[in-house]
Amino acid sequence: MKDAYERRALLLHLADVLQAVNRLMNCSSGEQTVDEALAAADSLKGLPLLTQVSSSMTTRDFVSHAVAAFCSWPKELLELELDREQLAREVQRALFVGNAPGWRAYVATLREEVVWFGTGLEAVEQSKADPAAASEDALEPNPLTGETAGARADSSDIESDDHAHARKSRESVESVESVESDPRFHPSWPWKSEV
Repeated sequence: MKDAYERRALLLHLADVLQAVNRLMNCSSGEQTVDEALAAADSLKGLPLLTQVSSSMTTRDFVSHAVAAFCSWPKELLELELDREQLAREVQRALFVGNAPGWRAYVATLREEVVWFGTGLEAVEQSKADPAAASEDALEPNPLTGETAGARADSSDIESDDHAHARKSRESVESVESVESDPRFHPSWPWKSEV
């Protein structure tokens, strides 16, 4: 039963993130920092994630990184086996590299509802060579492919993740005739209707 409520809490958190992205896009120019946007727009108050990310992050970067951090959550949260570490790692890599205090604050906020979130993950620090350049290079699209350096660097990870997800999906389809009729598939979700 606890798993169902934790998944529900993570879905509600995802809704809060989408609301933060939407409000930020409506209230600021892409070049403003998130801190500047927070100071200028009252509608952004009460969105904790915006206070936890790096103070120098632009609103455009926040939107881009938030999408990267949370785009797989809906699918992941519906998997039979929840990859807890992967959920947290995606957010950490996209939004909190080099921002250990922000990461700790973010994890503390989520652990009020989901006690295991972020356990076992250490803060990720930026490269000591040139963190600003590395960050900019990762977001700069290749003129030929339109792909970012970060996307190219992680493409093998993404491909292996895609293959793992495809395998899981095939196994799920083969072993379960109908998700809704199978009582083993999240039978304790409070919103699932009994047939």
